[in-house]
Amino acid sequence: MIKFYGEFFINAAFLCAILATIGYFLYAQNDKDRYFKISNWLFGLQGLFLLAASGLLLHIILTHQFNFYYVYNYTSDDLQLKYLISAFWGGQEGSFMLWVLFSTLIGFGLMRWTRKAYRGPVLFFLTLTQIFLLSMVSGISFGDFTLGASPFRSLAEAMPNAPFLQSNPDFVPQNGKGLNDLLKSPWMMIHPPILFVGFSMMTVPYCFAMAALWKRKYNEWVNPALPWTLGANVALLTAIFLGGYWAYVTLSFGGYWAWDPVENASFVPWLLGTAGIHTMIIQRKSSTSQKASIIFAILAYVAIVYETFLTRSGILSDASVHSFVDLGLYSQLVVFMLAVTGIGLGLFFYRYKELPKQKNDSRFLSREFMTFAGAMMLFLIGLVIILGTSSPIIGRLFTENPTPPEVSFYNEWTMPMAMVAAILTVLGQYLFWKKQDGESLAEDLTLPVALTCIITLASIIIGDVRNIYYMVYLLTAWFALVGNAVIMIRLIRQNPMLIGGALSHIGFAVLLLGILASSAYNEHLLDRTTQQYNEAIRSGNVTDEQGFQKTQTVNFLELKLNEPKVVNDKYRVTYEGYTLKNQERPGQQQYRIKFEPADGEGSQFVLNPQVYPMLSSSSAQNIEWSVDPDVRTGMLSDIYLYVSGSSYVQQKNEQAKERARQVRQQTEPAAAGMLDSTKVQKIELAQGETASVGSFDITLKSYSQETEDAPQDSTIIAVRANVEITQRGSDSSTSVYPLFSIYQKNGKNWSYAPPTGIPGHNGTVQFSSVNPSTGKVELTIRGVDKEVKEQWVLLVAEEKPFISVVWLGTFLLMGGFSISIFRHWGRERKKS
Repeated sequence: MIKFYGEFFINAAFLCAILATIGYFLYAQNDKDRYFKISNWLFGLQGLFLLAASGLLLHIILTHQFNFYYVYNYTSDDLQLKYLISAFWGGQEGSFMLWVLFSTLIGFGLMRWTRKAYRGPVLFFLTLTQIFLLSMVSGISFGDFTLGASPFRSLAEAMPNAPFLQSNPDFVPQNGKGLNDLLKSPWMMIHPPILFVGFSMMTVPYCFAMAALWKRKYNEWVNPALPWTLGANVALLTAIFLGGYWAYVTLSFGGYWAWDPVENASFVPWLLGTAGIHTMIIQRKSSTSQKASIIFAILAYVAIVYETFLTRSGILSDASVHSFVDLGLYSQLVVFMLAVTGIGLGLFFYRYKELPKQKNDSRFLSREFMTFAGAMMLFLIGLVIILGTSSPIIGRLFTENPTPPEVSFYNEWTMPMAMVAAILTVLGQYLFWKKQDGESLAEDLTLPVALTCIITLASIIIGDVRNIYYMVYLLTAWFALVGNAVIMIRLIRQNPMLIGGALSHIGFAVLLLGILASSAYNEHLLDRTTQQYNEAIRSGNVTDEQGFQKTQTVNFLELKLNEPKVVNDKYRVTYEGYTLKNQERPGQQQYRIKFEPADGEGSQFVLNPQVYPMLSSSSAQNIEWSVDPDVRTGMLSDIYLYVSGSSYVQQKNEQAKERARQVRQQTEPAAAGMLDSTKVQKIELAQGETASVGSFDITLKSYSQETEDAPQDSTIIAVRANVEITQRGSDSSTSVYPLFSIYQKNGKNWSYAPPTGIPGHNGTVQFSSVNPSTGKVELTIRGVDKEVKEQWVLLVAEEKPFISVVWLGTFLLMGGFSISIFRHWGRERKKS
């Protein structure tokens, strides 16, 4: 019944969107209010139907109805409530529904605030995009073709070839596959919704641009479109920040940006939207750049649809670490992309000759030219990123298995253009607020240039910068910061609401400084012995067994349990053990790494990096591990730490290899195969005593007579022990309850004492006997090495300077855009 109602609500919303689109088209053509009212009611019904479908989807997720493929594929019964809720948008179907929901809310805002001349065409194009989005989740079948993938599909519908479903179509799994472990982060709970807010809001400037082309109103549209474009950019920038911070604190590549296609999916529209904001402002001020404003508004949304195609069609599944798999939507996404692009660019070029032409060319030293040049620089950066992201597709024209470009490709192309853009931010601001010629501009720039040179020189000396490229980079970034700061101070005295642009440019400059400092000057934390070895490697004094010179330095820090090491002459670092935290992720270990100042002055701190098995890709014979770094955030630098290996992980891998070997040999189960006679030890313990066996501490907590569940009807006596087992280095213990019993059979007394497995280990504990006179219990331990294995951990530890500057630059950008939103929105509401 839920399946029926869920699909009914989605398809009812789909039908309402189609009818509303027709109604808005008639209203735009005939300007009759009855079409507008009817379309608004249909639009509202669409929203209600979609809200009802979303409520049902959330219901089946929260109630663990694993007969639905979406619930089975993205959740499990051990997920915390917050991650169950975030599973709503964890898959493609749910994320499309969330996208349409936000788009519907924005549609209600457009009904209320859009001027009559534009609201018909604007709402027509908005509902047109919603038709495409809703088609992705409709699940309507036409013979062998199915339109979209319904989130209410059953397992049998989604997996028709699964053998267990062919034999039993009504089979319901006991549990689901669960959410990807990497997505179990608070940052990823809020990142996707904000991203889809940005995607939805970026539809609005596209709709206004199309309305302007349709109605031949090429000038006035930028006023209502500008606040929406600014809002879309703030949302996208916030989503980019949250995604970057998630990558920084969750992934082990040690950074916040990797030029992944999913990252670029939000960055490119942000760049094009920012370029469009600049040309819109010029159009509003000078009635120029109409063509550029329209084309950037179109391209920003086209970029969203194109990047959606790249990351959701499965075409980049081998090139992206977190793109979606193909749900069979490839053709629909292609149609969506071609429709949005074709309608937008087609209408633009159809009206091209009618678009206003600039009577006189802008002077080089004019706000129009400099602002347009800055917009074009952002466009070129976006173009480079799109080409890089699309290279695996383009490369198929020339090779069978093309590879995505290295990170260096993006850095080498985008950073020089970012440096030019930094210079243009200053020139554009000085020319925007005051008409200048060469002489007056040079006079105005004297103070910023002088301060920039002094600060840059100080930075080069203090930072010991020897790279010429970095010196030029620092010069441009400091120039952008100082120059825009001078302008902002002047504007604050005049009207604080005018500082949005200058503050955004300051944020951009601070971001550039943070990117350089945080990426080029990372420092590995290593002990003195490893540092000396690396120096010998660089000097060419180390060779391997064959006599070849070694070139690879060591960037790992190896610590033994409770044996501190001094690293970089700054910190005394100690490995204090680990804790098993199966509640969050099965098999997860949390390590305790204590940092103390090497000179004894200052406060100590503890970092807790984590390691866990990736259950979705692991098996009993082969474990794939993932890590969760820990970061100590500071004002000037961060300590970034993750576990690269440990004695515990090594032990688990050896056990998995042994199980795999025994499976290949088709022998006894792994536990039995490991319990050879050389690993049998007997210990006697009184209640409360502890003994060490290999790497385990074994404590007899208590023992008592077993009165229930006697193993035999003829049992004379049964005693069950409570034995606590703690692995050396871990503060997590586990309890086992071995049984010792005596029963009668054929007139004779027999003992029954089955071995009990040690959780997480191949060894067993057997309750061998109990001494009535001393009260001591004899335990037989099998499968545990007699020698004590050394506990160790292998770490990657880095000191990352000025990461906080990156976040500060992002916040300043957000602040500048937000101030501009209030300014332009307030003016537009007064006009409305």
